[in-house]
Amino acid sequence: METKEVKLGDIVKYNKGYAFKSSEYTDEGVMVVRVTDFTLDSISDADAVYLAPDDRYDKFILKTNDILIQTVGSWANNPNSIVGKVVRVPKQCDSAYLNQNIVRIIPNNDFDNTYLFYALKANQFSTYCVLRGQGAANQASITLDTIFRFKFKVHNFAEQKRIADILSTYDNLIENNNKRIRLLEQMAENLYKEWFVRFRFPGYENEHFIEDIPLSWSYVQLGDIASFDRGISYSSDEINCDDGVNLINLKNIQSYGGFRRDGTKRYNGKYKDSQIVVAGELILGVTDMTQDRRTVGSVALIPPISGKSVISADLVKVNLKVPNVFFYCMCRYGFYSKYFSQFANGANVLHLKPNVLLNKKILLPTVELIEAFAKNVQPMIDIVDNLNCQNDLLTKQRDMLLPRLMSEKLEV
Repeated sequence: METKEVKLGDIVKYNKGYAFKSSEYTDEGVMVVRVTDFTLDSISDADAVYLAPDDRYDKFILKTNDILIQTVGSWANNPNSIVGKVVRVPKQCDSAYLNQNIVRIIPNNDFDNTYLFYALKANQFSTYCVLRGQGAANQASITLDTIFRFKFKVHNFAEQKRIADILSTYDNLIENNNKRIRLLEQMAENLYKEWFVRFRFPGYENEHFIEDIPLSWSYVQLGDIASFDRGISYSSDEINCDDGVNLINLKNIQSYGGFRRDGTKRYNGKYKDSQIVVAGELILGVTDMTQDRRTVGSVALIPPISGKSVISADLVKVNLKVPNVFFYCMCRYGFYSKYFSQFANGANVLHLKPNVLLNKKILLPTVELIEAFAKNVQPMIDIVDNLNCQNDLLTKQRDMLLPRLMSEKLEV
């Protein structure tokens, strides 16, 4: 396979994002893609913000599979938000607006868009950006001029298509798994709301209701069924190291609940046994870096993670006398997370004292109904965990194959 060296700026056009005002964000409308929404290869809509549609922003509208480059981010010690990260726009973010600190690149007609995405992922483009980045200790930036001076080798168009097809096979499998995950999560939410919000649980026809509340249910204090273990306070020199344990932190909590797998850091300091978490355990956010109350009070179930994991001081482990999966759904889908978040306060950063929650009353169904719900939903959670593990394996296989295809070590 013959290749030739090109300069990125010679083969693409580009559009910069717009500095939208956060004060204009709404709960619905057109999604705004920000650098904080970037995952390893794609964009998550889990923490999405929105704007009302406006014709003035038409030139910032994204399309599925657009290639985006992060121009402001962190240094190499924080790879989850590293400057120069390259992602593609997924289907669920089609027609979103492009925010500042991101540039969209559009290849010329004689370059395959999918191939270009993989070429930038394989040719140490991120390393190139970090080495030429500017800024302070906590934030790096790179100019467009520097980005477009990046040189790399490319194949002819026919070979570009073949390489893109091979690598896309992995990404298509990952996307199919993601669709199944979203469907299973929707099924769990629908079942919770059917039983515990609309009160159409098994046997509801024979239940007596007082003021629209089932007579057999009871109000209890949260402390009657739960206790908390606070996470670790750490220093900057104890994280983002090569050794140590997994540090589950606030970035692992999605807005309004759920686990975000790409937020994990590494930690090499001291910890207590009570700060260790394992698959299936429940964590609750007690900090929010904004005033939006998106993470404070929100919950997540720990998925299977390789190696030992501990939690940071922004989280607590919730020890429960009811099934974890029920309390998780109760908080995420039953609006208790929003209720808990009301007790957080702070001028710039919101903090929630977890013990304040222990005397708050919650409505608890019967033990039989809780156990029946958990029996239905736990298999869904297990399948989601298995699909995420499959995605991790597919990603590793693709990433091992990627440099070999690009460097001509494999024929296509």
